[in-house]
Amino acid sequence: MFHFTSKPVVAYVAYEPFGIEYLNRFLERYKKYPSGIDHDLLICFKQFKNKKLIESWKKKIEVPFIEFDDSNQPNDFDIGSYIRIAKIYSEKYILFLDTHTRPNSKNWLRIFANHYRPKCIMGATASFSSLSSQFLNFYYKQYSKFQQLRWGLRHLINVQLFPNPHIRTTAFFMYAKDLNQLNFDISNFTKKIETNYFEGGRKGLSNKLRRNGFQLLLVNADDKVFEVPDWHKSQTYCLNNQEKLIFIDNRTEEYSNSNKKIKEKMSKFTWGKI
Repeated sequence: MFHFTSKPVVAYVAYEPFGIEYLNRFLERYKKYPSGIDHDLLICFKQFKNKKLIESWKKKIEVPFIEFDDSNQPNDFDIGSYIRIAKIYSEKYILFLDTHTRPNSKNWLRIFANHYRPKCIMGATASFSSLSSQFLNFYYKQYSKFQQLRWGLRHLINVQLFPNPHIRTTAFFMYAKDLNQLNFDISNFTKKIETNYFEGGRKGLSNKLRRNGFQLLLVNADDKVFEVPDWHKSQTYCLNNQEKLIFIDNRTEEYSNSNKKIKEKMSKFTWGKI
């Protein structure tokens, strides 16, 4: 196990417009599945209308936590909050979790700690998908081929064609200072599409790190770590029945709740032919 100089931080974004049920679902599983190692839980309160509302949510949290009030910031989605948290806790190793994410197995934080190494980012899920390739291959049947061709070419400026290996930013672990040194401009994240570019774009998190010599590592519930060429063996996101997920989120649930035909389609555009 990697020797941390201080307790790692688990940073969860509680986004008020989605409602308290998402926080409740996270906390239910946070208590159900032991993390495996000591840590500080940080709850980021985002887009709250007033302090009174924050206080009402805090009263319902029955576990120790650090409050991070992000309510006075613009709606720059989970990414803006991640970056502000990393700047404040720059010497910490942080597991970043978005609003939809919640634990799905025991020892979820220990697994990250067991396999962490300097100059890496670790994810609970990953993907080879490319937004530009999805449009150029007419993945979205609700849009005309002309619309998809136009959007695909537009996204190609920012997102490379498939395969486009990247760690999904719903649940990822890294040293905060490593994130800070990438110098992302928070003002860019006022549009949802910019968060997609942050996750899988040419100038996004994973691709910036790879160019700087970092490893992109994926872990699963069997306490195994996978480098990029072996990601498809992990039995996690959009793979088989996703049996080895450490965390679940809205996209993993979408896959789980889909029929066989849709699952095959999602798997193909996430991983290609395996």
